[in-house]
Amino acid sequence: MGIAKADRKLMREINNMHVLQRVRVRGPVSRPELAEETGLGLSTISNIVTELLADQLIREVGEGDSSGGRRPSLLDINEAARYAFGVKIGPERVWISLFDLRMHQVDTEQLTFRPEESPKILLSRVFAGMERLRKKYRLAEQIVLGVGVSVSGLIDSERGACLYSPILDWEDVPIQELLSQLSQLDVAVENDVNTFAYGTLLQAVNAAVKNLICITTGPGVGAGIILDRCLYRGSHGGAGEFGHMSIDQHGPRCSCGRQGCLDVLASDQFLLARAKEVIGSGKSSRLKAMDLEGRLSPTTLFLAAESGDEAARSIYEELGRNLGCGVANLINLFDPEKIVIGGEGAAASKYFVDTVRDVAAKYAFPHLADHVEIVVDDGAEDAWLQGAAALIIEEFFKVPWSN
Repeated sequence: MGIAKADRKLMREINNMHVLQRVRVRGPVSRPELAEETGLGLSTISNIVTELLADQLIREVGEGDSSGGRRPSLLDINEAARYAFGVKIGPERVWISLFDLRMHQVDTEQLTFRPEESPKILLSRVFAGMERLRKKYRLAEQIVLGVGVSVSGLIDSERGACLYSPILDWEDVPIQELLSQLSQLDVAVENDVNTFAYGTLLQAVNAAVKNLICITTGPGVGAGIILDRCLYRGSHGGAGEFGHMSIDQHGPRCSCGRQGCLDVLASDQFLLARAKEVIGSGKSSRLKAMDLEGRLSPTTLFLAAESGDEAARSIYEELGRNLGCGVANLINLFDPEKIVIGGEGAAASKYFVDTVRDVAAKYAFPHLADHVEIVVDDGAEDAWLQGAAALIIEEFFKVPWSN
């Protein structure tokens, strides 16, 4: 193919995707509006629209207002033209969701698995779950774009591998390779907190937010960082290891070998360790009874706080002070507009989020602390799954020159 012909082909692809993106963002929208917004001629727009309609990527959805003459037909994205899967692999449980082009969550399936189950067997079960959803909605294989996988640990997103996940006890698992062999689909793999941050960014309420940090607490502590609406991974994919930020050099030893990490001062591990100390001091008969019955857990600690146990509530407040110190550091480093707290531990956030805000305001640089919003995510697994699927769907909408 000659250079001129190749250039014309590329320009046509660029223009087509540019128009498709505008329809996605602005729809319902008319052809004249697309011409005005893209700078392309009306005849070029008409040709592109004809192609996109033929490919069923867009559809006509009625008529707009007339400024004289015929009422213009309106165009919108055809959300049913393509689909993608979002998968979240957590401790002993997997969520598999099907999303359309509008990022609507069509359906979700859950699997449970045993810790000793091999990654290869688990991923074969994930693929079987994907196939059940695809067949349930009678989707042709060719309209499924791919699957995004959200998994805890250190992830090589280029290779699509989990280098190390202490929660799953996985080491050097080639998720992309294994799942693509099974499914024959494009597979993207990302750290779970990063997909949480990406999914949160895409929510309508955050449409104007440029710099966002999502932090998680629960079995572990982590952070997903969005800068200028782009996911920040760092030089080696390790950005956001918030759980290994030390806030006390003389604090308890972390699994990483260092002292005073947030992973041991703001996680479930901290809650249970402090609960044991409280029980030993005789300050809470309710917690002592739970411990004697073998029922002491993050869930029962939360139930104790719900029932009015002051000792349980004070443990959450202490967690909030520790987490607030870390949040202050994030504010000073990244100057975000918004910080979102999520993860399993967020269910108990009403007992610590105000403390996080107070401590962050106290220790962050004043001008920065005054302009950051700290909120709690209560969307269960939705943002994590949406962010995973978006890894695939956003790639589909990329203008060719960005590749």
